[in-house]
Amino acid sequence: MTTHEDACPAEATPEHACTDDATSVVLDVTALSHGPDAVARHQGRVVFVPRAAPGDRIRARLFALHGSYARAEIAHRCRPGPAYREPPCPWFGECGGCPWQQVAYPAQLEAKARNVRETLARIGHVVARHELPILAAPSEWAYRRRIRLHVGPDRRVGYLRPRSHDVVEIGACAIADPALSVVLDPLRALVRRLAATLQTVDLLSNGCDAVVVLATTRDTPSERDAELIATWMRTVAGIAGLELESPGRRRSWGDPTIAIAPVTGLPQTSQHGRNFSQVNPAANRLLVETVLAFAAPARHVLDLFCGTGNFSLPLAHAGARVIGVERSAAAVADARASADAVGIANVRFEIAAAERFLRQQGVAGAELVVLDPPRGGAAAVAEQLARLRPPRILYVSCDPATLARDVAKLAHGRYVVERLQAIDLFPQTEHVETVLEAVPA
Repeated sequence: MTTHEDACPAEATPEHACTDDATSVVLDVTALSHGPDAVARHQGRVVFVPRAAPGDRIRARLFALHGSYARAEIAHRCRPGPAYREPPCPWFGECGGCPWQQVAYPAQLEAKARNVRETLARIGHVVARHELPILAAPSEWAYRRRIRLHVGPDRRVGYLRPRSHDVVEIGACAIADPALSVVLDPLRALVRRLAATLQTVDLLSNGCDAVVVLATTRDTPSERDAELIATWMRTVAGIAGLELESPGRRRSWGDPTIAIAPVTGLPQTSQHGRNFSQVNPAANRLLVETVLAFAAPARHVLDLFCGTGNFSLPLAHAGARVIGVERSAAAVADARASADAVGIANVRFEIAAAERFLRQQGVAGAELVVLDPPRGGAAAVAEQLARLRPPRILYVSCDPATLARDVAKLAHGRYVVERLQAIDLFPQTEHVETVLEAVPA
């Protein structure tokens, strides 16, 4: 915290704009947190401040004071730091989707790499022998092929306000494929006309210059709703397919599949839009290429949480014999269809939970185990792998905290972190992808 004596220069700010008063304090922002906020300190507390950048000096109002931390809101930005930039999105601050837009991209990358490293040390008590420089996304804007929109009680369609369930209607989304923003107005018109109340609507670029719409509702759609959707599909340009999921039923119009091309040289395949795929196709290719580079020279690979084959298919295409394990039957169906479509015979997909597969078959003689679990991590799987001791493990994670927790279990099993690679799949947000290689000590 600063004092009255070292507050912002009067010539740079309104008079008294950056001195402490009864309702606010002056803070020097030092870093970006592991969540969406920036960080400062005041009287021994860590203060979390949204919409700030490292190096900013701000006057802020404190609230939600706790023993070791507090939250604050900016009353005045006294002096922007070197990492600060004007956010380009007009909905910044109202919409909760891009909380780091005000931070220059190199500073975002630096913060993400540091957060991964510090989280592994603080939670997992491990340090990588070799930490590689973070890989930037090929583009920091217009990169998302998929967005999830929420429908409010008043049928507004948009993103959620930060730390709220309120819906903020937006126009063109700065981080989404522009084709998705084009259909927002026609979509809102359809939502208002339907008798069924929609909950969420996912918009996906299908990879072939069209959009797939995946909607959910708790209601039973009427035949009139079905007619409205069919008419909407015929009259709105650029819509490849729409699927409406209601209790116990899915009904589709058009084609709800999307094209997937996880790595250069592997022919494009397709999968159902509801099955998981990375939202940033260009950065996902960096992720897949990293896994392929780390995997070499393994010739027998077990791929846990394999989904539709994002890693399994490229690994097999590169010559490895691969067993992919995934609990979702729908994802495995798409993975098998993709393998058949591109003529890959040296891959086998099993429908099973990863922990159950390991209990029943162990690591199946694999030289390398790859796991890419959901955000919640894979604590039970990490414990089993520590006991089974495969020669190498590649852990792909989108959450540094659960990665660190699970790597601690591997460390207890006498593994060390050989290589660490952070990759930015999610510019303008705090999220980061990590590839970690663990080997026996």
